[in-house]
Amino acid sequence: MSKKEKFIEEISKMLEDAPEKYLSADALDFWNGLQITEGGKPKFTENGKLILSYLKENKEVYNNLFKAKEVGEGIGISSKAASGAMRKLVNDGYIEKLGENPVIYALTALGEETDPNAE
Repeated sequence: MSKKEKFIEEISKMLEDAPEKYLSADALDFWNGLQITEGGKPKFTENGKLILSYLKENKEVYNNLFKAKEVGEGIGISSKAASGAMRKLVNDGYIEKLGENPVIYALTALGEETDPNAE
């Protein structure tokens, strides 16, 4: 068992009866995210959640064609941070890379039907 797994196990036992007594709503959301993993890693990064939500909310506005710079500005992060998070979303199948110069991204069917905040 890894140290992370042991930590999650012990905190889960401590919070078993009334987690809301010990954690704020935001902290509880983060805690729940730590427990939902695929291969030992969270399904979405914090930026990934923000980006996927932003793309879903603005799909019609941008005709489902997004640049990392625009997305970064839209959610308040750098274009470099947006690019990195979008690369993970591409690898996981939530968005697809359509163009190279400039790099354009679009939501996939999986991305459209997924609620990143429910994961």
